[in-house]
Amino acid sequence: EPAFTLEAPATWDGRTAIEVVPRIANLPAMAALGVGEIGAEWEAGPFAVVSEPAPEGLRLLHAFKSGRVTVTATLSNGGRPVTRSAEIVVTQPDHDAWVARTPDADEKPQEGQFYARDDSGHGTLVYAGTLAEPADAVFLRLLADGRAIATETATPGADGAYAFAMKLVPGLVIYAVEFGVRRGAEETVLDSVGDLVCGDAYLIDGQSNALATDTGETSPPESSAWIRSYGQPPSDPGADPGNRWCRAVWKAPEGQGAGARAEIGWWGMELAKRLVESRKIPVFILNGAVGGTRIDQHQRDDADPADRSTLYGRTLWRARQARITHGIRGIIWHQGENDQGADGPSGRYGWETYQRLFVAMAGGWQRDFPNARHLYLFQIWPDACAMGGRDGSGDRLRERQRTLPRLFSRMSILSTLGVRPPGGCHYPLEGWGEFARLLQPLLERDHHGVVAAGPLTAPNLLRVTRVADDELALEFDQPIRWDDALVGQFHLDGEAGLVAGGAVSGSVLSLRLGRPSAAARITYLKEAGWSQDTLLMGGNGIAALSFCEVPIEGGRSLFPGKSHP
Repeated sequence: EPAFTLEAPATWDGRTAIEVVPRIANLPAMAALGVGEIGAEWEAGPFAVVSEPAPEGLRLLHAFKSGRVTVTATLSNGGRPVTRSAEIVVTQPDHDAWVARTPDADEKPQEGQFYARDDSGHGTLVYAGTLAEPADAVFLRLLADGRAIATETATPGADGAYAFAMKLVPGLVIYAVEFGVRRGAEETVLDSVGDLVCGDAYLIDGQSNALATDTGETSPPESSAWIRSYGQPPSDPGADPGNRWCRAVWKAPEGQGAGARAEIGWWGMELAKRLVESRKIPVFILNGAVGGTRIDQHQRDDADPADRSTLYGRTLWRARQARITHGIRGIIWHQGENDQGADGPSGRYGWETYQRLFVAMAGGWQRDFPNARHLYLFQIWPDACAMGGRDGSGDRLRERQRTLPRLFSRMSILSTLGVRPPGGCHYPLEGWGEFARLLQPLLERDHHGVVAAGPLTAPNLLRVTRVADDELALEFDQPIRWDDALVGQFHLDGEAGLVAGGAVSGSVLSLRLGRPSAAARITYLKEAGWSQDTLLMGGNGIAALSFCEVPIEGGRSLFPGKSHP
């Protein structure tokens, strides 16, 4: 068997690529015996890390959190597998520099185009190409609401090449440009492009409650000059996509596909309208959600990321065509209904692989949307769309969603439990509108520096401690409220009816048990039987996230034969 150690840096900034390499001491001896061909399996955790195979080991590309990451390699040459680990201390930068997109050599704006602002607070309009005929100079004139506000002039290269990069100020302004040449004293405008805007760009992804169009509602296809999107790719991969910039609608009119006018969903539109009203800048939303899809169907194909036969690839294709990949500053995810059961490709339950697949998907986002620094997700409705089953698979799936923020430093999670009007599967329009109301202050905090007066997310359980054999202390990340009607929503080792009462002090909930219990785990809110009228609420009015089979820590026990994690 391989005798090896792992060679790895002691520290890492989580941004510069590093390699972890196995140093095999007995490789010549194995080769001499004909067993020198070695297979390797790698793991990195406990938080989210983007990695890829390297010729000699594993290349770590990006860490989503600071802390100690353990990299584990398991090598095997056909005999007993051998495992070794190395620990690396990760310290992320306090602020990531904005990653600029490399402009194309022949790049020009299209009518209706949206330009995303960067961390300097400006968008960049690129106009570049090569003249067909010589000229003394080229110029680019910028107009705002029909009035010329800036002109730049340049001398084309010997080959006729030229390039302009003009800064746009975000705001409720319609920009236009005029490009032309000067020959002597004569000025000729060769091209003009209008209906250009500059603001903030976001991506929505997931399944039907992210798409938010699967409803019988036939409201008019409202649109706005300040809310933009980019249409779906043509069905023929070889067809010229043309100009697919559009004013977004929440739902395309009957008989008109989303390729012509991009749908961003009901709550996507409501969120955009709220942001336009409050921040006074245009908003771009790309909605890549597809109804009835599992998380494994949203994975990136590393061999061909923009493969339009994949869900991920179609979304990336649209972003690349729109030249908005580096402008996306936040990604909003609502998905999981189809992962509650056991209909996935493995034949096992989706909760078992959900976090691993989410981390892999987030790694793809980091590569293709490098400035999307903040992730936002919803914990789904219990037994959503009646797909949770009765064996707790849906409860465990929501637990994996609840604990995802432990793997990321810039992730916010919201609850659907308290959304009214409710939706056992799809929400009525007013319920979907609550998604927008909950998201708006988070986006304003993270992307506009708005200081919140209090917590903006759903209360999330941090730990559970045994205070006594008949008392548990549940610590949350923010203040919560208690109601005695909640006693039936808690289960100890799967058993209900053991909680007799409770009391809250700030962010700590003390549960009084009706009798001593040596239970090892606690669950709040089972999909098999719960009521929206009895929910644990935060002081901010947002329903707490449900949790499942959380270990009860510490404390003595009346049952010495029972161990507690």
